[in-house]
Amino acid sequence: MLLDISRDHPTPIPAQIAAGIRGAVAKGTLAPGDEVPSTRALATQLGISRGSVVTAYDQLEGEGYLLSRQGAPTRVHPELTMAPASESSATTGISHKIPRPRISLKPSPGSAGTIKPAAWRKAWREAAAELGGGVDKSGEPELRLAIAEHLRLARGMAVSPEHIVVTGGSREGLMCILYALGADLKVGVEDPGHPGLRRVIPLGGHRVVECEMDAEGVVVKQLPANLDALLVTPSHLYPFGGAMPAPRRAELLNWAKRTGTAIIEDDFNTELRYRIAPQPTLSTLAPSADVLTLGTFSTLLSRELAAGYVVASPATVTRLKEIRGVLGMPVATVTQRAIASLLRGGVVRRNTRAVHRALAQRRQVLQDRLVPLFDDARLAPGDGADFTVQFASHLERDTFETRLLEAGIECGHESSLWTDGGEGLVLSFAHLSDGDFAGAVDQVTRAATLGHAQTST
Repeated sequence: MLLDISRDHPTPIPAQIAAGIRGAVAKGTLAPGDEVPSTRALATQLGISRGSVVTAYDQLEGEGYLLSRQGAPTRVHPELTMAPASESSATTGISHKIPRPRISLKPSPGSAGTIKPAAWRKAWREAAAELGGGVDKSGEPELRLAIAEHLRLARGMAVSPEHIVVTGGSREGLMCILYALGADLKVGVEDPGHPGLRRVIPLGGHRVVECEMDAEGVVVKQLPANLDALLVTPSHLYPFGGAMPAPRRAELLNWAKRTGTAIIEDDFNTELRYRIAPQPTLSTLAPSADVLTLGTFSTLLSRELAAGYVVASPATVTRLKEIRGVLGMPVATVTQRAIASLLRGGVVRRNTRAVHRALAQRRQVLQDRLVPLFDDARLAPGDGADFTVQFASHLERDTFETRLLEAGIECGHESSLWTDGGEGLVLSFAHLSDGDFAGAVDQVTRAATLGHAQTST
């Protein structure tokens, strides 16, 4: 089975594997009943971690593409039927004049990651060697215990493992929370704010209510009194770049208690944004409030891990566990044990310190090399590596973007990254490998320099 997998592609490796197998089935290269390589054999063939293959196979088995039975090889599901391929299925929709982008500078959670391959291999090896003892649908007890200890050390949260529910990432975690809160909810979101999670809300039949934001977070005095829940990112305010100060947090928590509104706190990227100590979570400031915290492992460990957690409030923990029990556990047991091993062994804390150093170095490079090339450019506040550029006209912006696309680099637009966004471009360098970072800086420099040369002539 030949699969085209690239570590430089912005799509996570498990997703690339799953897409490759789906494509092979659709083309007829793999037929129903065909045996596929074992997870170990395919990982060796592709030169990747076995955990990535396990994650992909679990996803495909859940979709009905693969069938696995104890003591038998994994196969393409014998009862799988595929619709005839469309005549236009071979077209990619990408212009032949502009190559597919090789490097994406669109803002993305997480960093390039500094966890050593040896640490990954050790964690996966130990996790795979453990005998299975059943599946806890709330998450493996050892992982929930490791998460609680990590939150105590990194976030100052005194959390019982019984209040932690493992999820398939932040989006799946938000879906579980909304299921637990009820049906036909009015869910407030930050405006302006990052659109990532807000797009999940309508999928459950809930109504999105945009709530006014300023540089200190949601404007509490302007919040509707009839919200069922409010989704906030107090430690990472888009597009302002700062964090919600303590007085605003207290005001928000008092409002939530008075109105009976559940607060859903998206705590993404927090550990990577503060070199000394992050601000406390909302649940830490008001333990008795109905605050649920969303966390993910993509920022601390790897963007390839579709895994996260919810810290439930006392009011929702029972219902949330019931929902998790009905939906089942989307994260493979081996994956959970490997994550627990990395958390327990101090790998995550060491990785976080290394990421801080790397981000500081990258910010300095961007400040020295790229900011002076533009009339209106700035680095986002905090410790990240997001770079925003404004242009005098749409034509100038589009010309610059086209030059980057021709060099195999895509960037984000303010207008599409958050509601009520601007007209500039956003270039994020935090998640790139060292090689891609150097190449991207060179290409942005060339595109900007060429633009100056044409303007002067």
